[in-house]
Amino acid sequence: MARSGLLVVLAILFVDVAGEGLVYPITPSFLQALGGGTAQEAARLYGGSLALYAGLTLFFAPVWGMLSDRYGRKPVLLLSMAGAAAGNLLTALAPGLELYFLGRVVAGATSANLVVINAYLADVSPPEQQARSFGLVGAVFGVGFVVGPALGGLVGDWGLRVPFWIVAGFSAFTFTLALALLPESLRAEKRKRTLRWLEANPFGALAALGRYPLLRALAWTILLNGLAMNMLVAVWIPYVAYRYGFGPAENGLTLAAFGLMTALGQGLVVPWLVPKLGERRAVVLGLGVSALSFVLYGLASAPWMLFAVLAVTTLGAVDEPALQALISRSVRPDEQGTVQGALATLGSLMGVVGPVAGTYLFSRFTGPQAVTQLPGAAFFAGALCVALGLGIAYRALRRFAPRPSR
Repeated sequence: MARSGLLVVLAILFVDVAGEGLVYPITPSFLQALGGGTAQEAARLYGGSLALYAGLTLFFAPVWGMLSDRYGRKPVLLLSMAGAAAGNLLTALAPGLELYFLGRVVAGATSANLVVINAYLADVSPPEQQARSFGLVGAVFGVGFVVGPALGGLVGDWGLRVPFWIVAGFSAFTFTLALALLPESLRAEKRKRTLRWLEANPFGALAALGRYPLLRALAWTILLNGLAMNMLVAVWIPYVAYRYGFGPAENGLTLAAFGLMTALGQGLVVPWLVPKLGERRAVVLGLGVSALSFVLYGLASAPWMLFAVLAVTTLGAVDEPALQALISRSVRPDEQGTVQGALATLGSLMGVVGPVAGTYLFSRFTGPQAVTQLPGAAFFAGALCVALGLGIAYRALRRFAPRPSR
């Protein structure tokens, strides 16, 4: 069961990530076509749509994580995939901005894939293999961001709505796949007996982290790293379009290269390097490389420099699976979904703040009204956030040891 379930949830994750990556190259142009306005206005709309999606995830991820602890992982995953199909279908049909944002509301409110998949992997992976399992999640993310943006850059030439139709079809396919083939991973005797609705709101869910000293400390690192990554994602396409004159095809190429480096890092570097370094050293190394990469992104004055920095980021891939392994071993089996929901809350909170902050910095430091020309301002701010998170993680990992949960 463990192997078949692992393959199915990784397939679900691949389709989810590839689908999101598929629409990234065309979304700013699509928003500009729906609402008109300048490229800077479209960038702010883009940041707003990312923030809306993340805000809904912020409020609903703890609910889905807790419900998966009570009723099992499979039904929550099915609900999430159905919501993704419906949300992207609404977006594909949108005649204006109103229906576009309604589609993002539907998809965001039901987005629970990563929360429940992480809990699923914690259910089926022995403690000594958890870093490798979470590394597979990162590798699938990377491959999805190779295939999705590359395909999106191509099909975007057929029409700006085509990628959304494709994503809706992908989500419907994975719903059918999971319904037929996905085994439940959480045995009945390990499920929550009661639902703690206080933990079903985003801030009440964070109380679950407070019960574990290591998680309470690492939460700040996760928060700061999430802020940096969300600024990067929101600014990436406007940045390369402004600085290098890239269009949808070139946007897709850069995102595909980013995904390829992530896949190589998670699929090859993580299984080789994490066992040699240990999870704690891997966290420190990964965060250090990430902080350096952010600085270099902001300094890259030519496209070839950007691709050279992307190659460096493979070493930065080791921190997230190592962190996930440390966290999953620190909590009880019947709280995996709740804790993953709380961690998703942190990520979603920064998914609200990060796009707004990143696109604000981009619009403030580019164009004729800029206080000074500094297109990489959001990347430099991200580097500072990651560096602060590194300092917190280093101190926490020296003070606390994870508590085995099995």
